[in-house]
Amino acid sequence: MVIYQILIRLLSPLIWLIVAIEAFKHKAGWTFITQKLGLHYTQSPATLQNPIWIHCASVGEVKAAEPLIRQLMANHRILLTTNTKTSQQLVSDLFSEQVFHRYLPFDWPFALKRFVKTYKPSKLWVIETEIWPNLFRVANKNGIEIAILNGRLTQKTFTSPQWLQTAYRNSLRRVNKIIARSELDAKMFKKLGATPDKIQVLGNLKYAAQPEVHNQPRPIESPFVLAASTHNDEELNIVNLWLNMNRPELLVIVPRHPKRTAKIQKQLEFLGTKLKVATKQEMIDEQTRVYLDDRIGRLLPLYAHAEVVIMGGSYVAKGGHNILEPAAFKKAIITGPDSSDFEDEMTLLKASNGIIQNQDYSQLQQALIQLLSNPEQAKQLGENAYQALQKQKNTLQKYLAALNIT
Repeated sequence: MVIYQILIRLLSPLIWLIVAIEAFKHKAGWTFITQKLGLHYTQSPATLQNPIWIHCASVGEVKAAEPLIRQLMANHRILLTTNTKTSQQLVSDLFSEQVFHRYLPFDWPFALKRFVKTYKPSKLWVIETEIWPNLFRVANKNGIEIAILNGRLTQKTFTSPQWLQTAYRNSLRRVNKIIARSELDAKMFKKLGATPDKIQVLGNLKYAAQPEVHNQPRPIESPFVLAASTHNDEELNIVNLWLNMNRPELLVIVPRHPKRTAKIQKQLEFLGTKLKVATKQEMIDEQTRVYLDDRIGRLLPLYAHAEVVIMGGSYVAKGGHNILEPAAFKKAIITGPDSSDFEDEMTLLKASNGIIQNQDYSQLQQALIQLLSNPEQAKQLGENAYQALQKQKNTLQKYLAALNIT
């Protein structure tokens, strides 16, 4: 702990520089700088008395905590801290002004004392993995109950220097409750030094966030296969194998970033009249083989009515995308080799035989032929995915009960 305290002080000039660079790079402004450095905090509004303080490091943690925050914000005051401009923007998009956002100050005691004195939180809930020694020490000293929610640790934690592991271990002793995502995560926390009787395993909070599956209007009359959230060159490769299959269904492509539409259209111009583009208001006809839906917010109704869903971002090194959304619609899902950003979700669906993962476009073509030729198999695959997801649906209620929140 002594080494940690010395280092964060010696490295302060570098930390200041990094914060300034991040503010400039992401156009976060002086608010980001002053709050991250603990220099200034505006007084909390009268409506924010003794709030529940929830810390989410970045976008992933905000998304994981979203079901919990939505459940709480009607009857509880929420102070939500994050580390990045992108996560702040997501907080604004999701919750508007229903939660109070601030950037978490760096782990200097003076900054954290100022933060706690300004906002006087009653509880601190840290989502997933962040263990900041001074954050936990200052909160504990001020009588703030600390919980780690949706807790996860990896083996990488144990490759850090021994002095840092000691700092982590001391920090965990100040935690009142750890709710881990899995038995493996619970073992990791115990290995790091957490007291076993403080640990519960209640599952992954992100499974509580399930899309609205009812009353999704059918966007396309003809049967179609959906390639969702695709990235650079996935569109071209999927179209080529689709043409080789010579299937009667329509192929619908929804790129992850619609601003790429001009490039995609250029790559697919060899299709001629067989390609229709949504933003050009082109109508699907008997000649259409591929429909490029390059509009924002179109996926849910397409998930609802697709014959099969190909999850993009997985045939290139992008880590995949959210496979739980099509699973909620009972859809047969095919994904590529890289689903590294959704390992837990993949484990869940694979264990229930609710997804097909393949290694290349050749295997994708074979999987498509198999599922489209055997509708009952595709239906069963989708049902398996749905049932796996339903088993996780009460996760939020388990968390609320464990936290004694109504």
